[in-house]
Amino acid sequence: MKKSKKTILVPTDFLQVSSYALQHAVNVAQVVNEKVTLIHVVQSQAEEENAKVKLENLAKETFQKYKLMPDIIVSIGDIITEIARVSSELEASMVIMGSESIKGKDVLTETRTLKVITSSKVPFITIQEPPINRRYDDIVFPVDFTVENKEKHSWISYFSDYYVSRFHLIKPNVSDPELIAKLDLNMASAIRYLDEKGAKYDIYTVQGNKPYAQEVLEMAVNIRADLIVIMTTKIPEDSSFVLEPHEQYIIGFAAHIPVLSINPR
Repeated sequence: MKKSKKTILVPTDFLQVSSYALQHAVNVAQVVNEKVTLIHVVQSQAEEENAKVKLENLAKETFQKYKLMPDIIVSIGDIITEIARVSSELEASMVIMGSESIKGKDVLTETRTLKVITSSKVPFITIQEPPINRRYDDIVFPVDFTVENKEKHSWISYFSDYYVSRFHLIKPNVSDPELIAKLDLNMASAIRYLDEKGAKYDIYTVQGNKPYAQEVLEMAVNIRADLIVIMTTKIPEDSSFVLEPHEQYIIGFAAHIPVLSINPR
């Protein structure tokens, strides 16, 4: 597979929530001037031709609606490994995927979506509903204590380059001195990135009366956020990634707000 420029990969099973993901991808692509690539994974070669016809029709419909013609890929194998493999080979800028299975779940451990997110080297946006806004101009960054949290900050440059973004940094309410010190380091890193880009930002501390993830989501709704950015945690023993319970909760209950999950390098 040869690439001409960056592409946004959109897995589709031709269901309604996949069409929502495609709508989001078109909105992003039109802002950042990237291609969109549709992928459908089948289990056997016998299904390949029918899937290709469906993808071609979907690509034509997309062009008629949005004047954007997606590339198409039919891949044979396991959906988890194939999305990870193809996104890596294409050097996709991100994967945008709709998932009905995550809706309203506080634990995603057994869902295919979680396994795809933590298997993919590229950033992953999960979608449950159609886009409300065309742009990512109000972006929520939950700030925690982990070293990996700092890697989210490089995305400040991405959004600042393409969007007129205001960043909303949301801190947990903690009293432990060690956690406060780690939190302050991550917050200082984020503020440095923001100041260097001349970006607008607000800093909030949750009240601490409810679980952190729940309070983050409530604040995101009140802010009318267009995107929430979270970071997976790297497991040093086998270089795999996990989403902590509070991050799984955010993805499951984000509803109309897309969630960008980033696997640390």
